[in-house]
Amino acid sequence: MLRSIRQMLVMFSLGMIFLSGNACTTSPTVDPSDEPQSGPDAQSPTKLPNHKKALIELPHIQDTNTRNQIAMELHGLEPGEVCVINTDEADAKQLDAFTQAQGYTSKKRRMLNELGFIMSIVKVPTGKTVQQGIADLRKEFPEYIIDANHHYNLQESTEHIDPYRYGQQLVKWNQGTFSCRTQKLRIGMIDTSVNLDQTLLQQQTIHRESFLSASAPKAPNNHGTAVATLLIGQTASKNHGLLPEASLFVAEAFRQNDLGHVEATTWSIVRSLDWLVAQNPHIINLSLGGPENSLLTYAISQTLDRNIPIVAAAGNTGPSGHSMYPAAQEGVIAVTALDVTLKPYRHASQGSYIAFSAPGVDIWIPHGDGQGIFKSGTSFATPFVTAAAAAIKQSNLQWTTDQISRKLADSAVDLGTPGKDQTFGWGLIQIPQTCQQARPSIHTQSS
Repeated sequence: MLRSIRQMLVMFSLGMIFLSGNACTTSPTVDPSDEPQSGPDAQSPTKLPNHKKALIELPHIQDTNTRNQIAMELHGLEPGEVCVINTDEADAKQLDAFTQAQGYTSKKRRMLNELGFIMSIVKVPTGKTVQQGIADLRKEFPEYIIDANHHYNLQESTEHIDPYRYGQQLVKWNQGTFSCRTQKLRIGMIDTSVNLDQTLLQQQTIHRESFLSASAPKAPNNHGTAVATLLIGQTASKNHGLLPEASLFVAEAFRQNDLGHVEATTWSIVRSLDWLVAQNPHIINLSLGGPENSLLTYAISQTLDRNIPIVAAAGNTGPSGHSMYPAAQEGVIAVTALDVTLKPYRHASQGSYIAFSAPGVDIWIPHGDGQGIFKSGTSFATPFVTAAAAAIKQSNLQWTTDQISRKLADSAVDLGTPGKDQTFGWGLIQIPQTCQQARPSIHTQSS
């Protein structure tokens, strides 16, 4: 009964606004040609930091043969490329010796100092599939993390409807009563590039770094610009962002391939994470998704170990579709999308990994100079949860992702089956109206 009353109050506060819609995009890939030798990759450090984790601590991520095959059938990947992680130069040299003897070609290598490992890409010999290459290398080097160079998708839709703007109201966001002072907040995101000439972003604090090769055509910046505006768009417009005083760090990882598809690879995303960790963000927003990948799993784990929460789009594969990563990885806060009537977005992925719901159907997005468009997708629900989690994190810097999630769960509007469920998670997120230090909450509801 209490849940029904809360739902009715939410609907009443919105008035007679009824919207519907959906979301899903294509994936980004990075050009496999030679990388530029300037920027974050120019100098490889000679020693890894002490915070590195032994790969043996994550044995489950090597047991992915079946899932890897499924991922290859459902998602794109860089042709002929295998990614490898190890933690010292001696191991990397052993990899070189074996691959050269077996006809593989060493293609790229980066020492990712912040994440604490070396990442390499090797090209499989002619006549050998990527899956065969992975199997051969895992057999020879069982202690390494080895997987394909998968592609990942932006989680937006191409469908547009003519609705009202409603997102901030639904999550109880109000700039007039939002007492957090967020100038010191640092938010990271991996996405397309961002249009700094967009009216709502011209005066904002945005730092950018590209992780595309020099020859890779950049993806259109619409998606990254939209996510950035939702997060930190300036207050000059009624459609401004949730945390306009925060600093945003944008890792550009998405390219546009020859068919016009927007894609990012495991290689570009992992390198983006390494750079973001070095920027000391309070939180990272990932409005993207794709297959489970051993290297990305390890990189995410290393990031979470630094007490940096990660909020990710749950995906747009539909209620019976496959789980999307990294949202489905343990420790990541997965966000699904709702419409104004509190119904789940019809293309949203579902599963036990869903943590929270947020507005994500017919969200107003800047498009052109002073223009707007309405878009849908779990991509656009994710910034609402990122903002709510960041507000809590700022005043409780030592809190873990689990403590932040529990605090958010306490204030969420429970939807669907009582407690946490596979459609809504803990329910509709509510943005805190204060940044005063809070006590960690203990959640007793079963999941």
